[in-house]
Amino acid sequence: MKIGLDLRMLGGGSGISRYIGELSHAILKQDRELSRALLKEDKRNQYVLFFRDADKSAGYSQYGHKMVVTGISHYSWAEQFKLPRLLGEENLDLVHFPHFNVPLKYHKPFVVTIHDLTHTKFPGKNKLRILHRLAYQAAISNAVKRSQKVIAISNAVKKEIVDYFAVPPSKVEVIYEAANPFFHMLDKQSAQKEVANRFPISKPYILYVGVFRRYKNLKALAEAFDRLRQKGLDYELVLAGEADPFYPEIRNQITDVAHHESVKILGKVSDEDLLYLYNAADLFVLPSLSEGFGLTPLEAASCGVPVACSDIPVLREVMGSGAEFFDPSDVKNMADVMMAILADRQKAEDLANAGLRRLAHFNWKKTAEETIKVYQSAV
Repeated sequence: MKIGLDLRMLGGGSGISRYIGELSHAILKQDRELSRALLKEDKRNQYVLFFRDADKSAGYSQYGHKMVVTGISHYSWAEQFKLPRLLGEENLDLVHFPHFNVPLKYHKPFVVTIHDLTHTKFPGKNKLRILHRLAYQAAISNAVKRSQKVIAISNAVKKEIVDYFAVPPSKVEVIYEAANPFFHMLDKQSAQKEVANRFPISKPYILYVGVFRRYKNLKALAEAFDRLRQKGLDYELVLAGEADPFYPEIRNQITDVAHHESVKILGKVSDEDLLYLYNAADLFVLPSLSEGFGLTPLEAASCGVPVACSDIPVLREVMGSGAEFFDPSDVKNMADVMMAILADRQKAEDLANAGLRRLAHFNWKKTAEETIKVYQSAV
């Protein structure tokens, strides 16, 4: 079988980029994330790899499959009109699109991965514009309904897809992601020294990693942290992640708390920096109102950090007994859960160990094997 992999979203630092194969040189040494795990495990099928730019194809020549540099951005007119022609020229039996941006004019068999329906539930400012909203709805509906198979990254996302698009449950296969083994435990004191050398962080800290968007619920996190400071907890709140230009008010909300001087906004950080930030943290917190999977809690757990996160179905599904949960709409409850962990060293250690045990449920080799089965059933 000849399979096309759309890898044009590589290198953007997003969850989708991590899913298909982030480009950090440290992670390139690992045959992890979907594309590299597939190419390593699958010895029967032939692949054609489609990249946006030549530099994004670094490290892929070793697998011996054809590579096509398209020069085509995602969400572009060229994606709709030029990409179908390039795909057609390769005479593919199947294409795997790792995101819902499937060209409307591509009419041959394909599989699509749907990571979440967050834009459906929380449209965002750009999606509130009628043209953006209609384009999004047309693209995701086209991807789900015309695909041979849909891959959902959690059962929670599968349920949303089935309910929202009224497709049969048998069309949607759940295949989990996993944390990359690059994220692992280091000596905590050494990690703390590295963090102090790299960032303006001088105290024990609570860590959040992710984008600055409304559904991430960072205003509530900052308010919960402020409660902890008011109770005398001498900690900092460290936020690592890219700010979204559509939401400049979120930064203002985060810093509009009484103890704003203890909130450290680092912006986007490298994977190497993130490894140290995870390991040096006393607690990782994810306060989201919506997620498709929740990869960052697994990455934190891989580094031996206790995790507290929102009590929403997908995070319950992924983290299980490996995290403590709070009501993301209740700032007091969020603060109480964080305080209970930070104030009890044994509880924090037990929670960190439970997180490490939880990792056994997820690995990229299994993800690749299950994805190959989906390819076979789709054709």
